[in-house]
Amino acid sequence: MLDELLGPLKLRLDGGTLIVTFDNPPVNALSDQVLADLERTLDYVLGNSELKVVVFTGVGKHFVAGLNINTLLDINEVAARNLAMRGQGLTQKIADLPIPTIAAVNGFALGGGSELALACDMCLASATAKFGFPEINLAVMPGFGGTQRAIRLLPSNIAYELIYTGDIINAEEAYRIGMINRVVDEGQVLEEALKLAKKIEAKSTYGIRGIKRVINMGSRVSLLEGLAIEMEELGKICAGPDVKEGVTAFFEKRKPNYSG
Repeated sequence: MLDELLGPLKLRLDGGTLIVTFDNPPVNALSDQVLADLERTLDYVLGNSELKVVVFTGVGKHFVAGLNINTLLDINEVAARNLAMRGQGLTQKIADLPIPTIAAVNGFALGGGSELALACDMCLASATAKFGFPEINLAVMPGFGGTQRAIRLLPSNIAYELIYTGDIINAEEAYRIGMINRVVDEGQVLEEALKLAKKIEAKSTYGIRGIKRVINMGSRVSLLEGLAIEMEELGKICAGPDVKEGVTAFFEKRKPNYSG
C-alpha cells in the first residue's frame, strides 16, 4: 500500500512507525478523498502486525483545518447525520487502533483537525499551532466526536467555553488546559514526535498493546470492572515471552531483545 499514490494523504515508514501526512492544499481540509484515504490507511494499520506507532501530521502551516465549509451550503438533516457517522467512525477507529498514536500538530488544527488530535493517544504541538472548535461561528457544532472527547479530556467548564464560543487557542494555552502533551520549537514537532515514537518502539510490543487495550476498555466501564480487565491482561502479558527477556536484560545490564 505504501507504494500507492494516496493523493492528499501521504504515508511513510520509519522503522516500526507509520507517518501519515495530510497534504491537501491550501489548508489540508477533510475532503471526501482525504476521508476515503484515511479509511484505507486505518485498515492498512489494522492489517499490519509489524507496525508499532502511528504519527499523524500535516504539510505547511496547517495540520488539518476541518471540513470544506462549502459542504454545509446544501447539506440536509440526513446528509449531516451520515457525515457525522462517517467522521465519528474514523476518529473512533483512530482511538481504537491497537498501537499508540501521536498527533504532531504543526499549525492550525481547527474543527475536524482538533477532533483528530483528540482521538490520538498523545499530542505534540509546534509553538505556532492553533486549536479550536469554530463550528458554532457557522451555526453548527463539532460532529466528528469533538463534543464528547473534549468533555472527557478537559475540565467541563473549559470544554463548554471552547465549543460555545468557537475561540481559537494557541499551543501554550492548549498545554495549560491539558489538551496536548507539550509544546515544541517551531519546525521540530515531527522530529520530536518521532523521538517519542522510537522510545515506544523499543518497548515490548506485547506490553504496549496490552496497555492500550486495558486503558481503552477500562475507560468505558466502572473502576471495579477496569481493575478486573487490568488483572486479566497482566496475567496474559506475564505468560508471554517478553517478561523473562526484559527482566534478564535488566540484570545483565543490556538492552532487551523482545520478540515483537
